[in-house]
Amino acid sequence: MEYCPAAVEILPVVEAFQAEDAYQKVDVEVTDDRRTYSKQTTLEEALRSLLGLKMATSGCPVLSELKPMALHHLPFANSDEFVMRSVGYYLLQQLFAQRNQEQADWELKGLVERNQRLQLVNQALWQRIHAVCKGDSNLKALLNFFSMASSVSVSLESQLRKLQARMKGEA
Repeated sequence: MEYCPAAVEILPVVEAFQAEDAYQKVDVEVTDDRRTYSKQTTLEEALRSLLGLKMATSGCPVLSELKPMALHHLPFANSDEFVMRSVGYYLLQQLFAQRNQEQADWELKGLVERNQRLQLVNQALWQRIHAVCKGDSNLKALLNFFSMASSVSVSLESQLRKLQARMKGEA
C-alpha cells in the first residue's frame, strides 16, 4: 500500500496537537541557520506555518513545487506575504527559464495552474486529517494554509492589484 508522503510527514504533528484548542496563545520560536523568529500567536498560526513547511518538503510530487519557497521559509507569513513570495519565486523561475532559452510564462498562467493542482492535494489532505482529528487546531491550521494557497488560483488578479496599490503607497 502506498502512503501519501505529505500525510505521513505531518502525521506526528497532527497527532501531537489534535486535541488542542486552535486559539490558545503560544510562544513560538523558529530558528534556522540564519536567524531566529519568535512570536506570541495562536496555536493555529504556529501549526499552519509548521505544517506548510513539512508538506512542501514531504516528497509529495505536487507539493514539492513549493519546496523552493521552503528553502527560504517565512514563519507566520500572512496571506499578502504568501502571495508576494509565491509570485516572486514563480517569476524567478520564469527568468531562469528564459535565460536557459526555455519558454517563460510572464502572464503567471502556470502559477494559477500549479495552485489549482495544490488545491486538489489540499482537499485530499483535508479529508484525511478531518477524519482523525478530535480537536480543531490542526483543522483550522490546514484550512488557513489551504485558503492562502487557493487565493493564488482563485483571485490572483485581485491579489496582484492589492499588492500593486501597496507598492505604490496607496493602501
